[in-house]
Amino acid sequence: PEWSEFTTVEEAFQFTHKAGYPVLVRPSYVLSGAAMRVVTSEEDLEQFLRNAAVVSRDYPVVISKYISGAKEVELDAVGQNGAIVNYAIAEHVENAGIHSG
Repeated sequence: PEWSEFTTVEEAFQFTHKAGYPVLVRPSYVLSGAAMRVVTSEEDLEQFLRNAAVVSRDYPVVISKYISGAKEVELDAVGQNGAIVNYAIAEHVENAGIHSG
């Protein structure tokens, strides 16, 4: 989905006006998705960015268009000499956007 990185709150609002809601907001300091949030309105975005996230050149925020009901699937593979020798396909138990890392 559409996404971008922002260093100002104003840039974040410009993106969400273009992409529409809901969006997934990921502060740059997030480890394992702990502070990620699905935001469904401009009011919620403003409250989250002003109270729960630091937005600056040192701490950019990534915002992605959130696709409701989407599934997250991974493909991991091991290769040797340019050929795949083993692989695994996994579907996440939780909906896309809940898990990170």
